[in-house]
Amino acid sequence: MLEIERASKTFRVGADTVTAVRDVSLSLAKGDFLTIIGSNGAGKSTLLNLISGVVPLTSGRILLEGDDVTNEPAYRRARRVSWILQNPLAGTAPSMSVLENLAFASSRGTRSLRPALSRAKRRDLLARLEGLGVGLERRSACRVALLSGGERQALAVLMATLVRPRVLLLDEHTAALDPRNAELITRVTCDFVRSLELTTLMVTHNMAQALEVGNRLVMMHRGEVLHELADEEKRRATVPELVRFFAHREVADDRLLLEAEDEERACPAPTASD
Repeated sequence: MLEIERASKTFRVGADTVTAVRDVSLSLAKGDFLTIIGSNGAGKSTLLNLISGVVPLTSGRILLEGDDVTNEPAYRRARRVSWILQNPLAGTAPSMSVLENLAFASSRGTRSLRPALSRAKRRDLLARLEGLGVGLERRSACRVALLSGGERQALAVLMATLVRPRVLLLDEHTAALDPRNAELITRVTCDFVRSLELTTLMVTHNMAQALEVGNRLVMMHRGEVLHELADEEKRRATVPELVRFFAHREVADDRLLLEAEDEERACPAPTASD
């Protein structure tokens, strides 16, 4: 489904050259759900940018369903690759209504500026909103700017999956939400991934979330994949084990490990008397 072959990306920063992604190779089958964790500046978001076509590769290849899309622009990949960002407003038009946003999302990849919204289409979109289970069907005429963060991100998930993409990219898409809404959006996302059999890559700093969802996990640092866990090995892994792995690789004073410490304090290991 998705093949990333020795992908590298370098940027010019003043007189210096910075390598954001270095010789990364990954192969994902249809329905694979890969979570990606790593330190700040590990290249996680850059990797998603390369897959979406927003940023061109410096070297390497990307194949999607057997097609070499390495030099294909982002708008041409848009019907096959969808993206949900951290900011709940980033993937929507805040001044437009919920239904208007969905109408535009349904025309993704066509470069149409005037998407049609017939009565039948309206009924279909309202039914899809109702299926989210957050009450957005009753707020379909509201401007997106008036929605809560959780409602906006639920809408963004629906918009991203409306055209049945082949690949779904999630860039810390629950990080800006409170725990209740983060759990809701994770559930909604996983429901879509399962029902549509989407090949999914999710960047997260939340180690517990990275272990709970998906069937594969990769750990990145300084643009490289350090380690991969899959299937049963991933299911058996724990947050403390991931922390120890990163600490062993001298990834220490980072937001990733600070959040992991918070998770350990919130869920301490059982004592012998428990």
